[in-house]
Amino acid sequence: MRRTRAVLVALVLAGCGPTTPGSASPTGPEASAPVESTAATTEPTATPVPGFADWQLINPQAVHVSVDGGALLMDLVGSVTWFNADKGVLFYRDVTGDFRATATVRTARASDPSQPPGQDGTVQLAGLMARTEVPAENSVFIVSGSIGSSTGLETKTTESSRSVYIQRGLPTGGDAELRLCRIGSTFLLWWRHVDSNEEWTHMSTFDRKDMPETVQVGANIYTDGVPDIVARFENLTIEPIPLGAAC
Repeated sequence: MRRTRAVLVALVLAGCGPTTPGSASPTGPEASAPVESTAATTEPTATPVPGFADWQLINPQAVHVSVDGGALLMDLVGSVTWFNADKGVLFYRDVTGDFRATATVRTARASDPSQPPGQDGTVQLAGLMARTEVPAENSVFIVSGSIGSSTGLETKTTESSRSVYIQRGLPTGGDAELRLCRIGSTFLLWWRHVDSNEEWTHMSTFDRKDMPETVQVGANIYTDGVPDIVARFENLTIEPIPLGAAC
């Protein structure tokens, strides 16, 4: 994705192998002290993004959002993160019942679009998320990009503002096809290499009986350091799963 911030036709909105699972008090890159972020409310904001009329945005001050050739572009400009009670960026719509969310997510440095993001000790990640604020911060997601010193994938479950995450390396870079499914109270997270047509690889399953029937579903992006990531979401779809069907 050879793009720079200057050429983004942005709608600026006010608004290798598995590693050990993280915990609510991790020692890895998620625990890095974030830099000062842009101050603003995290209340959802309606957006004028073409093709996304019913979508809303959390932390709109921290991101530039645009559409390019049918793909959703998210350029992170503020330091915000999804961890415990902290809120990153989420561009979402409300979804009720079982669903399948899928997207090809391509990530790159905003400062050098020829390079994957991060790999400098920070997390710079983007992907698919399901979330609710009832009764506190609750979510599951799968993301790709920089997981610290390398590119990789991360899945995370946050229950009552306490997060646990799993990471795995992705030596081919920060791009991946991602899938997030809900079947009843079960959330399944899958990935595969971009443009490979290979079988999907299962990464995590989270049983979340606490999640309500209607949740926020969409594209997220965040960092625990200085933001330097642009994410391109191609073929972003959210579709219902028929009763009895698999992810």
